[in-house]
Amino acid sequence: MNEDVPHDTGALRSVAGLAGAIVSAAIPPFLVGALAPRIALSIPLDTGDVGIAMAGFYLVSGVLSPAGGRVVHRMGPTAALRWACGLSTLGLAAISAASNPVQMIVLLTLLGVPNAVVQPSCNEVLSRLRSSQVRAVSFGAVQSSIPVATLIAGVLLAVASYGIGWRWTVLGVAVLTVAAQLPIPNLAPNTGAVSAVQPAPRRRSTSAARGPARGLLGLLVATGFLASCAVTSLPSFAATTGHHFGLAPWVIAAAQMLGSVGSAVMRVVAPALTSRASARRQLVAVALLQGTGTLGFVALASGSSAGFVAGTIAAFTFGWGFNGLFNLIVTDAHPGRIATATGLTQGGVFIGGMAGPLVFAAIAGSDRFGAAWLAMALFMCGALSATLLAARRARSVTTAHTVVPAGPVTVPEGNRW
Repeated sequence: MNEDVPHDTGALRSVAGLAGAIVSAAIPPFLVGALAPRIALSIPLDTGDVGIAMAGFYLVSGVLSPAGGRVVHRMGPTAALRWACGLSTLGLAAISAASNPVQMIVLLTLLGVPNAVVQPSCNEVLSRLRSSQVRAVSFGAVQSSIPVATLIAGVLLAVASYGIGWRWTVLGVAVLTVAAQLPIPNLAPNTGAVSAVQPAPRRRSTSAARGPARGLLGLLVATGFLASCAVTSLPSFAATTGHHFGLAPWVIAAAQMLGSVGSAVMRVVAPALTSRASARRQLVAVALLQGTGTLGFVALASGSSAGFVAGTIAAFTFGWGFNGLFNLIVTDAHPGRIATATGLTQGGVFIGGMAGPLVFAAIAGSDRFGAAWLAMALFMCGALSATLLAARRARSVTTAHTVVPAGPVTVPEGNRW
């Protein structure tokens, strides 16, 4: 039995450790954004400074994600996760002591480095779970930690910061990131074996299939980029849009909270329901979620109270809820180089996370929020188109893999593609 691969009975511990690592790496920009009004009382941090810091975080995350995948492949996911969480802890502690906007911008930008490593590490761990059903649910559960991070930031703003100050709040989160390292599973670097506890056949790409597989990966990168352009504007500008439309603060907060919860649930449900489907059908399911999310962005552009509430919930739940299934597809499509493939797709996601809010702000100005949300809907339509093209491309990779069993005989294996 390979001790480097977790048993499914340890899946709960693995998911807890990975979710904690993702929250540790992803929460800094959400935390600074939520606490910005309180930070500005002691540091002259304006909206432009916050925007530059956010863009820096996602730019570094995106540029370094492909390299992060290679680092995970060499170091192993456990060492990479502990290293990333340690850097996040140090970065948050430094932010709590920042004394000017330049320090805040530089520190948040540098925190993009551990964020670039965490997602490839998590996908590498989850790919080693034996059961396809457990693996699918685990992918969704780990991905649901991202909207949970936005909820945590909101709760900290509403409760802690007004009682103990923003510096102690950030320092408290830094301490929690240390605790998040405890349940991280101990795994060795991937040696190329498939995700199984018992010795099992290993899927290997044939030279004839590498071209279509590369094309498929390119389309998945495009999907991640375009979808991220749209959805990262939600936590950044939904509240500002609601205020512009004259909605009560509790209505805005309730819509965002319901949307975040819906996104977390969808990230678990979608991969669980499609875990045994072919990759082509999984991609069609992703496209359906993106299409529904597009309608949410259109509703946000309506300018009405009902449109804002319904649009926010739909855009969060569906437009931001496909990520669990998306990452499952990426890992299943590239056995043996999961961290590298994830690094590329996450690079697209992070670059989109930088570009989308900048485009939104440039279009919205002071009163063109409707036009800005329509632009986000167009981004999501582009993501939907790339997903459907990927589903079509997936059909051409039907014979992309062969099986290499423990013995000397090579036996063809049916492929999910």
